[in-house]
Amino acid sequence: MKTELVYKGVQLIAERRQRKRCPNCQFLLALVLVLVFSLVLLLFFNLWPRLSPSGQFQISSAKTYDMNESIVIDADLKMNFSKEVVEALENGIPLTIAVEVQIFRERPWWRNIVIKESMQLFELRYHPLTDVHEVKNLATQERYSFKSREDAMAVLGTIRAAHLIDKKMLNKNDQYHVQIHTLLDISRLPPALRQIASLSSSWRLESPWYQLAVNSDKKHNKESVGEQK
Repeated sequence: MKTELVYKGVQLIAERRQRKRCPNCQFLLALVLVLVFSLVLLLFFNLWPRLSPSGQFQISSAKTYDMNESIVIDADLKMNFSKEVVEALENGIPLTIAVEVQIFRERPWWRNIVIKESMQLFELRYHPLTDVHEVKNLATQERYSFKSREDAMAVLGTIRAAHLIDKKMLNKNDQYHVQIHTLLDISRLPPALRQIASLSSSWRLESPWYQLAVNSDKKHNKESVGEQK
């Protein structure tokens, strides 16, 4: 008798479970899962270009040498703008490129000490009416005009005989290094665009630090070796 009751009880539970399974409900659940998965894929492919910007800044080479009792630097910069940055430039938005340089003295048992740092700011602007690209040194107010963006970028990416420090400020018994990097300064964008740029990786364009030794005995025809930091 017990065996029969147990069997009927198990059968009753199985029947209840089958009644709870609704074919329409299962179909709706599967449809919802498909829709959610499709939405996730759509968001991923829409956000991927923002997460992986096409723009890139890089210091490709640099060297220091003596000139008129000063240490000067030559550097070649590579600056590729993302699509969003190019569109803003072509719509008349000026872009500010910052080049930052630090000179520090090496200390064996302590943290290296920065003895001088400076920043040069350059503005790149496009004038649609005249189809001219203009590069402006914000420190000296010097302006240069170019017929193409490529020519303007080539000038921006070429630093020659830029003054670093007077030789008399360097101790011959100490070791010195200079490091340089460049970035797109979004803090100088118009306020509305600045908010958008601060949230987009397409606007966060900055090179790694490029570091090289400073040797006060090095002449113009001798290059110092640099490395990315």
